[in-house]
Amino acid sequence: MGAWLGVALLLAVAGCGGGGGQSTELGDPATLGQRTFAQWCAPCHGVEGEGNINALEAPALNDAGDSYLLTDAEILDGIVKGGTQEGSGMQPLGEFLTIEQQMASLYFVHTLWSDEQRATHEAAGGHTPPTPVP
Repeated sequence: MGAWLGVALLLAVAGCGGGGGQSTELGDPATLGQRTFAQWCAPCHGVEGEGNINALEAPALNDAGDSYLLTDAEILDGIVKGGTQEGSGMQPLGEFLTIEQQMASLYFVHTLWSDEQRATHEAAGGHTPPTPVP
């Protein structure tokens, strides 16, 4: 619950403008994250973040993968600029997603991890409020 409060506050500070794409009504961040993930991420990473669902071999983002080892800033950077690894074939989504969608997607990925993975992520300092990347 605290993570959603943090994202809500961060989104309030960020405002409805900025970032790529059209501004969307914030609504519930969990719903926005799920919808954004389903539309923009699931075609490559799978509906449940399971990864490797097609020839693109996009990595798993759920508890079967190791995305929890990345910081929030690295995950957000991957969403905005395209992938987190050198030579990634991931499409940069920064120009298509609003800041609200970017942040909601980031936090939706957190929901795909196990409790232990979220705790590891937080303990390693990965769960720090990232600065949205323009």
